[in-house]
Amino acid sequence: MRPCSLSLKAGVLGLALAVSGCIDVDIDSRILGADTAQVTGFMSVERDLLDMMGGAEEFCPAAEGGTIELGETVARCNIDRTGTFADIFEPDPSGAPTPGVEDLGDGTVRVTFPLGAMTADTAEMRADPAMAAMFLPMLEGHAITIRISGVEVVSTNGTLSADGTSAAYTINLAEIVTPEFTVPDMFEAVVRY
Repeated sequence: MRPCSLSLKAGVLGLALAVSGCIDVDIDSRILGADTAQVTGFMSVERDLLDMMGGAEEFCPAAEGGTIELGETVARCNIDRTGTFADIFEPDPSGAPTPGVEDLGDGTVRVTFPLGAMTADTAEMRADPAMAAMFLPMLEGHAITIRISGVEVVSTNGTLSADGTSAAYTINLAEIVTPEFTVPDMFEAVVRY
């Protein structure tokens, strides 16, 4: 995994791993200018999953802004990376869905996260009640939160913060196994920098 992979693809990774065990993700993509963003936040997984993911360096590469904290039962990757849009919003070489960014030319930027594509693989689990029941205990209490922030959020289909500077979308992982689970195709926000 290459982490813009680490930075913005954390949400994608989180959903992919959600069916494997306990994971939490909280990522903030802050727009700093017409071509600059900062990604901060964390991903945490049970230590048992760390080896399955290729170890600490693969899960949380220092070269990509990650700092690993290894607890007795949890591995946490703290993320802090600043760069150009090309660096931060880099497409995944495998073609996996990734976040996107577009400078609108008026001091605002549109940031998108493809939630529909990111959660598509969970449909099979929802269709099988036995599988859903098996995974539910592992998913309860865990969430993935994706946040987009800047000087001002002009529009969003997420939850706007009280101060109007960020928009968030949270997926409570236990919900992904329920038949009623839906997400918008895209979580997006237009942000003033």
